[in-house]
Amino acid sequence: MIYKSAKQGQNIQQKDYSKDILLSLDDFKDKKHLLQVVTIPPRTKQRLHFHKTQTEVYYVLEGEAIISINGEEVVARPEDVFVCEAREKHFVWNKMNNDFKLIVFKIDYPKEDDTVWFEE
Repeated sequence: MIYKSAKQGQNIQQKDYSKDILLSLDDFKDKKHLLQVVTIPPRTKQRLHFHKTQTEVYYVLEGEAIISINGEEVVARPEDVFVCEAREKHFVWNKMNNDFKLIVFKIDYPKEDDTVWFEE
């Protein structure tokens, strides 16, 4: 069994989002997964990107935002679930006045970042 309090996670601030890493590579036996809560601040569009090898599973916790995967846009709301496969271009655009929070489970997460950004 693995147990961690959410307060034990590492917080990482990025240009257009923040993430709280709840379970890191070291927490999984096969060292290939990661679990985090991602927050997109109000009126913020995350940069378009894809991942070379990892698949991401999203579970929306709070707020409302547009999730775009390979050009298909969906208004995401709490309890919605999305799967973004490796190499699918995606972004999140929070047009609202409140934070947008989602759980992101990364499958086949490599030891080195495999993100390809299309915008600086």
